[in-house]
Amino acid sequence: CRAKLAFTLTELLVAIAILSIMFTLLFIPMTQAFDNARRGRIMANLQNAADFALEWMVRELTQAVDVMPQERVNANGQPLNLLDDDDTAGDDDTLSRLDFVARFPDEEKVTAPPSTAVWSYQVITYYLRRVDPTRPYQYMDAAQPANRRQIFRAQWTPDPNSDPEPTQRDPQGRWIVTGAWFMADLSQLPPNRLISHNALTPADMDVADLRFTVEKQQSRDPRLQKPVAVVIELTIRQPTPGARIKGGNPNETDVPSLFVRRRVRVVLPNVR
Repeated sequence: CRAKLAFTLTELLVAIAILSIMFTLLFIPMTQAFDNARRGRIMANLQNAADFALEWMVRELTQAVDVMPQERVNANGQPLNLLDDDDTAGDDDTLSRLDFVARFPDEEKVTAPPSTAVWSYQVITYYLRRVDPTRPYQYMDAAQPANRRQIFRAQWTPDPNSDPEPTQRDPQGRWIVTGAWFMADLSQLPPNRLISHNALTPADMDVADLRFTVEKQQSRDPRLQKPVAVVIELTIRQPTPGARIKGGNPNETDVPSLFVRRRVRVVLPNVR
């Protein structure tokens, strides 16, 4: 009689073991390749976002004709507290906001149309704020979607009654300001005073650090200490692919995030 052509149990087990080993050896490099591709895409997006925001700010700052004082407090002595990741009283976010007046060469005028009124200029403000200012800061998606920090640009017109230019300092030398000079969310300005308000960074990225440092001309006379340059320091980040919430805290991850840091010094040739 003819023998049946079939695999024995031992042969099947050996074949399955070999296939499992081969699949494991192929699967791990493929997974790593996919992860590296996703990480590379995120890093490229972070670099593009940081470069776009910096190019915008540098272009406008080079046309600045006046830079407003940074160090400011309200009438109660409280420092500027922006709607970022820390809303506790006393949090000082002075360096995360910059106000200035610009003159654009294609228009040959300050950022406001000519007017016979004394108060006729417009202010450009860069500042840090959460995507949704009504919700607390949240880095990772959890029960609610993430609520990360963005760089916002506001162009607005001061009001001489509610937003007078600061003229007094406190004992520490900080300017005492009111109105829009101390607002944490400039999108709340009245429509007749808010010219534009837009984000310079995407909502799915988190601006972990934004700092403006105004360099002034060295002089013993305060009247001659005019701004000569602005140093912008920016750190923008995004969760690493596969990152999970650590310890139930949506603001912490089990693996470090991907981030990009930028630092640029902008000379102010038009400030007099």
